[in-house]
Formats: sequence, structure tokens, C-alpha cells
Amino acid sequence: MYLLLLWIAPFSFGQTQSRGAQPILEPELINHLGVWNCILYGDPAAGDERVILNFGPDGSTRIARPRQNTQQPWMPLSRWQIDEVWLSFTDSRMQRTYNADLSRTALGGGWEASPLIGGWWCSEAEPEIASKALISPSGEPIYMTEPLIPEVLATPRYPRIAIREAKEGRAVVCFQVDSSGRVQDPHFIELTDRIFLAPTLDALMLSNYKGWSEDQNERNRPACRSFVYQLDQIY
Repeated sequence: MYLLLLWIAPFSFGQTQSRGAQPILEPELINHLGVWNCILYGDPAAGDERVILNFGPDGSTRIARPRQNTQQPWMPLSRWQIDEVWLSFTDSRMQRTYNADLSRTALGGGWEASPLIGGWWCSEAEPEIASKALISPSGEPIYMTEPLIPEVLATPRYPRIAIREAKEGRAVVCFQVDSSGRVQDPHFIELTDRIFLAPTLDALMLSNYKGWSEDQNERNRPACRSFVYQLDQIY
């Protein structure tokens, strides 16, 4: 006999999708150059981190981290490199190696810092954030993207066939949130069994966040959620 137990966490530090076989046709790659609002997830000590990444045409990579909601000075990372469809760079201070599959429609991927693994997901930032100046001409600080505030976080249904077959699993989904708080462009970063795909996607698309602007031209913001499907056995 099984007791149904469904646990949902805001983020996960599970393994990202493995690198599959290269397609026969050359894929169209996302242009990673520029400035990106990103979320880093998977480090239990640091929690979910919101950062800004800047990839320069000269191969440079920079990162800025928030402190009291203001942008801090840019810190250099390793030079970015591209091997076929894979972008990679390293943060030596955090001992993290990052990678991303540029054949996806959104910029993001995984990171490793033995024994930890995690992921990162980005949306394009406003161009002015790339400025080296951290103070605006009016003397006011340049503010970072504020955290997303959930208004409705729907809970997925445990598939009946999965209960009958005693299947457990996990799904990690990263997506964009528009200025009205609606979820858009979901990407499965991890999915242990396709039986959990539909209920995960249904719950995600029924969820929404607090909007921050009525301007439909506002940039989207990145977010991720993890769903853990677990059956608790009763003796």
C-alpha cells in the first residue's frame, strides 16, 4: 500500500540534461553576446542567486552580484569558449565550470563544482545595465532585477498510472516570466520519466507571478522550478 506524497521545491540542484548526439544539420545558435539577467540554482549553501552576466565580443566574461538590490562592480570570469554548440566559462573564485547548449532557444545550462552540480538560466537584460558606471547620471544607483514574487503556485497531480506502477521521479523546468507575471517558454532541464511531463507542465502554466509593469515591451525575467514526485510506502 502506498501513501501519495508530492513535494515541490522552488529550485533543484539535480543533474542537467546530458549532452546528446550532435544533429546532422548545423543548428542555429543563440547569440550569447551581451548582458543577461540570470538565476543560478543548485548550491544549498548559497541558495538561489540572481546575477548579471556579460559576454563580450573579445571573449571576456563578467559577472555582477546584487547587494541590497543594487548592482555591484563587475568581476571578471574566465574567457568564454565555444566548442561546436557548447559555450563554456569558469568562475575561479567559486570553483564553478559553466556550460550551455547554444542550440536551445534560451541561454542557460549547467555548472559543476565538485561535488556539487547545478544550473543557470537567463533572459536578455536592458542594454544600459552593461555600462561600467554603477551610478546613473542623476546620481541614483542602478538597480538590479528584483526577485519574482509568486502569486499562484499550482500543484501537479500525481499520474494514476505512476501510482499503480510505483514510479517516482523529478522534473526541473526553467522558463521566462513576462511583465504581467505569466509563465512563458518553459524548458525541461531535467525529466526522469516522461510520465511526469504533462502534469508538471500543466501545473507550471497554471501558476503565475506578481507583475511589475503594464508595459508589454518590458524584458522577461528568468525563473526555474523543480517538482519531486515521491511515494511514501506504508508498512
